[in-house]
Amino acid sequence: MLMVDAGDLFGRRSKDEKHQTEFLCEMTADLGYDGIGLGERDLNYGLSFLHEMIEKHSLPFTNANVFEVETGKLILPEYLIVERNGITYGLVSVLDPALKIITMTADEANFTVADPVATLRELLPRMRKEVDCIVLLGHLGENNTEPLIKEVKGIDLSITGHTYRSLQTERVIDDTAVFAATHEGRYVGRGNLFIEEGTGRVMAIDVAVTSLDAAIDSDPEMQSKVDQFNADLVLFKEAKRQAYPRTLGSDKERYLGERSCMACHDEAWQTYLTSSHRTAFSTLRAKGQSNEPECLSCHTTGYMYKNGYSESSRTSLQNVQCEACHGYGSQHARDGKWVAQAKDSCVICHDQENSPNFDYATYWEKIKH
Repeated sequence: MLMVDAGDLFGRRSKDEKHQTEFLCEMTADLGYDGIGLGERDLNYGLSFLHEMIEKHSLPFTNANVFEVETGKLILPEYLIVERNGITYGLVSVLDPALKIITMTADEANFTVADPVATLRELLPRMRKEVDCIVLLGHLGENNTEPLIKEVKGIDLSITGHTYRSLQTERVIDDTAVFAATHEGRYVGRGNLFIEEGTGRVMAIDVAVTSLDAAIDSDPEMQSKVDQFNADLVLFKEAKRQAYPRTLGSDKERYLGERSCMACHDEAWQTYLTSSHRTAFSTLRAKGQSNEPECLSCHTTGYMYKNGYSESSRTSLQNVQCEACHGYGSQHARDGKWVAQAKDSCVICHDQENSPNFDYATYWEKIKH
């Protein structure tokens, strides 16, 4: 058996999903994959986390066209070689450059994705000197897989990643056999290949795709591990929220919202309209962090204060509004205390971990009012 996956093993960008991905990597290692292609989601938690999972669980990730900008080097092995029953297989993966890489730790500018066609045209002749059969783990989606196969000769088997449609029967494009089982591990695809001895040429194929639904009995040992993880996940989520208790302030005070300030403080309001503070929550949403207590405490107004922003209500308190720095609107002061309080509040969020280059004088110029 040759067991492969075309990418997107990792979960969405959130602390909960990252925790779940660690467990998923551990379980995937037990299944004994021969090769895993790189999907854009596999960089959701940054390159160092991907490498950590690879090293910890011996996960056979590969990719031939994603480079780290800083070093100019491929982030994963260019290809893998696996031998089965006298046939030598070369496993190679490419990622669609149109798929956005956004991580929880950096932005997509940290990586550059080379053209898949140009990459494979240069690479496949080199691989062919070492292997009998070339297997593409293409994270390209269905629409981009067929044009690539027609442009690049020499691919024997192609596994389609980033797709939402399984291929239930044999499909051959030119001389390439194409397979697909859809997302999130909901299906497993099987292809029985009859391969010519000595050449590695595929002579015939028998395909089946199985839905891993309730009709499939769970493995008792695996189910036990999943049940234990789910119980631990509840505790993990509770611990995260408890680290940011809503105990500050007073039940008697209220946040009035940014538009309450607008009527009397027009000059300050105009400055606020163009500041990054007003789009702080959008930044979280783009990164998939809009439910993380650690992030909400600094990207919303009053998260750790009574009557402040909460995940279940008060969407009017999204972003770093005036009261995030100055305090409850119901405590509005006109004796200068609000100004001093706002200055002191900066370093609560602009700390060494989250804003290591923070300098009050420099940053004040960005929001001066």
